[in-house]
Amino acid sequence: MKLAIRMPDHLGDATMALAALRSLLDRHPGATVHGPRLLADLLAATSMPASTLRPGNEVPDADVGVLLKPSFHAAWRWRHLPRRVGLAANGRALLLTDPVPARPDEHRRDAYGRVARAALALAEPTASRAAGDPRSVGHPTQPTGGFIALNPWSPTPTVRWPHFRALAEALARDHEVRFYAGPGEEAHVRAIAGPHPLVAGLSLPDFALNLAGAALFVTNDSGAGHFADAVGVPVLMIHGSTNPALTGTGEAITGGPIWCGPCYRKTCVLGLGCLTRIGPDVVAARVRAMLAADAQKCALAPGP
Repeated sequence: MKLAIRMPDHLGDATMALAALRSLLDRHPGATVHGPRLLADLLAATSMPASTLRPGNEVPDADVGVLLKPSFHAAWRWRHLPRRVGLAANGRALLLTDPVPARPDEHRRDAYGRVARAALALAEPTASRAAGDPRSVGHPTQPTGGFIALNPWSPTPTVRWPHFRALAEALARDHEVRFYAGPGEEAHVRAIAGPHPLVAGLSLPDFALNLAGAALFVTNDSGAGHFADAVGVPVLMIHGSTNPALTGTGEAITGGPIWCGPCYRKTCVLGLGCLTRIGPDVVAARVRAMLAADAQKCALAPGP
């Protein structure tokens, strides 16, 4: 039975879908994988099997379409396939032959895992081996070193924590600090980083190699944060308008409960600024605690 797998388009969602993709490719290594160009770099950087990569807008020829991208448009484009498995969200339940019920309080990574298990049960109804743990990406753990990586930028104001410069000033007294900028973000991050080192313009495989010496990656809720976690770097993710139980990774820090959140809005219509409730001293304290816990773990580890 031929499978076609439609991956999500954004880095964070694609990274959260890696475990589901691995479980599908382990059983169906000849499946075609469809998605954005960054997917090839993502698979290479996380030591995932590459299989056959196709553009996301290509219409496949397959027996089963596995729609990990939870959009109406993707389901519409693949409506010709005999069987179509995906989350019954965004008004597309009628376009799926085998809809998987959406759960509003479920982490996105686990939702992708349920879609993969439903697809495997459909493609191999007599198989007894279950799909892999949806939280297990299977990447090699990168060695940690001494520097702290900071990812301060997001085009979405409601997830962009405003105190990264102050955090860098507090941490730079005792640690090496590096700022990171994704494609098109260098000018924004340079304005935030000030005199601190800035790393920009890396491909995803080079980004993974560069992070191999990081002790910790401090980030907004972003694709870069999920990517850092996928390549084995400890992550501290700062949440404003988003819910760590649904889209977080690593350790989470929030400003505490607020009546209007998490809202997942691109802009704050009430002007309450939930991210401003998280001070740089609070984040710096959590960073130091995580580093101390990691150092203690290394000290207690048995020698060779």
